[in-house]
Amino acid sequence: IRGSLKYEFATEILQTPIHLMKISDAPAQIIEILKHLVANNVDMVHEDAPLKFVQLIQLPRVSTLENIEAIWAQFKNEPVHRRWLLDALPSVGTPVIVKFIKEKFLAGELTLPEFIQALVVALQMVTADLETMQLTASLAMHEKISTIPALREVVMLGYGSMIARHCVAVPTCSSELLKPIHDIAAEATSKNDIPEITLALKVLGNAGHPASLKPIMKLLPGLRTAATSLPLRVQVDAILALRNIAKKEPKLVQPVALQLVLDRALHPEVRMVACIVLFEAKPSVALVSSLAGALKTETNMHVVSFAYSHIKSLTRITAPDMAAVAGAANVAIKLMSRKLDRLSYRFSRALQLDFYHTSLMVGAAGSAYMINDAATII
Repeated sequence: IRGSLKYEFATEILQTPIHLMKISDAPAQIIEILKHLVANNVDMVHEDAPLKFVQLIQLPRVSTLENIEAIWAQFKNEPVHRRWLLDALPSVGTPVIVKFIKEKFLAGELTLPEFIQALVVALQMVTADLETMQLTASLAMHEKISTIPALREVVMLGYGSMIARHCVAVPTCSSELLKPIHDIAAEATSKNDIPEITLALKVLGNAGHPASLKPIMKLLPGLRTAATSLPLRVQVDAILALRNIAKKEPKLVQPVALQLVLDRALHPEVRMVACIVLFEAKPSVALVSSLAGALKTETNMHVVSFAYSHIKSLTRITAPDMAAVAGAANVAIKLMSRKLDRLSYRFSRALQLDFYHTSLMVGAAGSAYMINDAATII
């Protein structure tokens, strides 16, 4: 609202920021543009190809499923036309397109590479509403998808990301959306199905819903006896699944992460990964100081080096949303021995950097975690 003038933008049709088209007969216009792209982009890209391609994305947004199926039936056996359609349709971003891609794959009209490429883009572009999520959930549970592990993983992870996007738009999103994943995690745990447990944890991590904290905690080492017997990789995945939850409900994750970091009975890699999650939960001065105090008597130098280097790198962070964490890190670093600066690179380390140029309004941020004990870099 500016002054007394209120602007309202329609949401029923997605709009691309281009010169608006006059749409009279969408199916006919789609065919016309498709033929133009095929005819004029053989030897070299035509100068109007980008605009025409964007129009090829915009027009299906006002088309029905029947219209799109009719166009597909007309051109599916022509390789060049087929390629242009499969490049454009996933970017349309409507539930109709997700349904179209699903039906064509199940009918055997799309090859596996075509389906994966189209689905990955479509799940990222589509509006994350209840209709689309139900469609994606049904696709993930379909028996044909279940027989192809790599494809099922793509669909499941896409479903988790879609829940996260939906919850951003609707903060009161229901935890019922995650019930199928919680059930999968519970069943996989009872059967000790490691690949299925790992996949469920990654989906829950993508979703980042606070309701998933309890199922994830059942798989955290140290907090549950059964979880300690799980492979190290699963324990790490369980901790990493807390990262997105920590961004929404840091107070719930902070004590759990701190407990894992301080538990000397756990594998060093597990403790270092918990340290990553702890600082992503933006801990208070008291929590960081408690960690610094505990590290004075820590015997594992990998954990000490990792935590110290992480805290020290946070003291240099200038991002506004990390100001409180940077302040806490500055307090904690004064409680720790400066001798830790001289630890060699054979010990694990963490590094976080950020940069912002005010006049250019350009910035960048990055992090690197080197866990030498496991000979891996996260």
